[in-house]
Amino acid sequence: MGRKKIESMVNEKIAPYSLNERGKAQLAQVIRKYPYELLIECIDIGIKQYFHYDKDGALTQESVNEFLNKLGGIAYNRSQNPIDQEISHIKNKCKKIYAYWNDYKVDDILYRYILALRKSGWTDNQILKDLQTEVNRLINSSRNWSQWSDAMEKWIDDINHWEDEDKTSIEQDGTILPTPIFENLSPNIRSLCKQINASYENNLFDCTAVMMRRLLEGLLVLSYQNLGIEEEITGNSGRHSTLDKIIRNAEQNTTLALSANTCQDMVLFKDLGNYSAHKIWFNTTQQDIKPHILKYRVIIEELMYKAGLK
Repeated sequence: MGRKKIESMVNEKIAPYSLNERGKAQLAQVIRKYPYELLIECIDIGIKQYFHYDKDGALTQESVNEFLNKLGGIAYNRSQNPIDQEISHIKNKCKKIYAYWNDYKVDDILYRYILALRKSGWTDNQILKDLQTEVNRLINSSRNWSQWSDAMEKWIDDINHWEDEDKTSIEQDGTILPTPIFENLSPNIRSLCKQINASYENNLFDCTAVMMRRLLEGLLVLSYQNLGIEEEITGNSGRHSTLDKIIRNAEQNTTLALSANTCQDMVLFKDLGNYSAHKIWFNTTQQDIKPHILKYRVIIEELMYKAGLK
């Protein structure tokens, strides 16, 4: 019964065309492999992805043929667990971007990357989030296969040495940024958050201000990348604008859609970091930072979500 329903549905969707004997046999193989509910979902996905229409609004036969040929692949991908689905997405994305691509090598790299994260105690949800954010960002920022694969190998090596790093970890009590908000994030973000807390707790206030500015800028850039609007903060050279220009854009950017308080308060930490880094006769004091700790935490937490890190 389910087979007939799927076949009837496909015929209805591809009208005015219809399944020939070869198409029926091909569809029957897919129906035998996958459950009814999954195929319903895959048909909708395939229609959105592959149906095309001519200038008169008529469905093209070429797109119907492609839809039928791809339906089994869609079902296979959707039947995989979420991590395997994301790996397939990563591989398909890279094949379109890079002139050279090696499926065998990338399978090995991603297997070792995921294995390293699991050995470090990461859950499947954390690994999936990392693939969707950090690994995808690396694809967008890498110029070629070699740059991507070299960076991934470096990440794997870093993860395998996290335990060594923990033995000389930064001592901090979460004074500015509470540990729970960054403990499950990538190592570089965790390190910046820890350095901000540790420098403040050890009365190194110029260091604190500079690191607060650095984290603010980094999360803003990651937010633009995550939302697919990075070109709004890059010039013709492809380099990022100054933090001052990024903030001005962020304050008005409807896609980024920052809260009013964040728009109002970002410039405070940009200025304080600039003063500490560049003004010869200026030193940041505790009172320059202490009254604004809550404001900073609110900004950073919001940007972590905008950047897709949480």
